[in-house]
Amino acid sequence: MAAVNRPLLIAMKGHPGAGKSAVARGLSRRLGIPLIDKDDIKDVLDGHVADAGGLAYIAMFNVARRQLLQNLSVICDSPLSEVGGYTTACVVAHDTGARLLVIECVCSSEEEWRRRIEQRAALRLPSHHVTTWEHLQEHLRRRADVSNYAIHEPHLVVDTFAPLEEVLHTILAWIETVGATPMPAGVRRENPVK
Repeated sequence: MAAVNRPLLIAMKGHPGAGKSAVARGLSRRLGIPLIDKDDIKDVLDGHVADAGGLAYIAMFNVARRQLLQNLSVICDSPLSEVGGYTTACVVAHDTGARLLVIECVCSSEEEWRRRIEQRAALRLPSHHVTTWEHLQEHLRRRADVSNYAIHEPHLVVDTFAPLEEVLHTILAWIETVGATPMPAGVRRENPVK
């Protein structure tokens, strides 16, 4: 299959503990492309500004925009829990000539999902991270009306209860079937967007 001559913006989507970050890190290593994690930004902003979550999304997509303008494919790791984040990803992809792919992570095993959430407590994560099953249930109730929205770009849902290598294999095969291949380092678009 011939490679599409444009960089990829791979946007992760899913609830806390669903496996987004593990998948995003694995994809980043496998594809050799940068990973921008919204939580890394929010961890720095939290407690210093009023809307750390909103600003973290803005910063994540601004960094992604710069990478895409440099003709580098990029992975954005965030819950993408509201249509506004998805819309921003669409605009960034359009403005930079990138191809947007959305990879949504779910965990079909409630027992495994709960284990993942509860093992976060030992990591001493910043307070905005969901680290108890009760906190996750509250989070899901609050987000029920906004987290399910139509996605018009190529969209794959993966069950992260499967082994990580199997999930990565599924994603890489899907990327090939939608005719998208990350731009290798050193390959330039004919008409890069400035």
